[in-house]
Amino acid sequence: MFKRLILEDSSAYYILTAFLTALTIFAAITWRALRMSPSQLDHLANLPLTSDQDGRHDPHA
Repeated sequence: MFKRLILEDSSAYYILTAFLTALTIFAAITWRALRMSPSQLDHLANLPLTSDQDGRHDPHA
């Protein structure tokens, strides 16, 4: 079954490059989330996740 699978040496570099790219992006997002200021965390925690019918948002309702 694996006799038909042709792996070249360059394919390992593509896999490693893709993994390192994904790891870098994940690490950057995690680092940025951990370094977020408390005021920005509070702002993002209070964002409305549903849309109102009339388009207005009343935070005290």
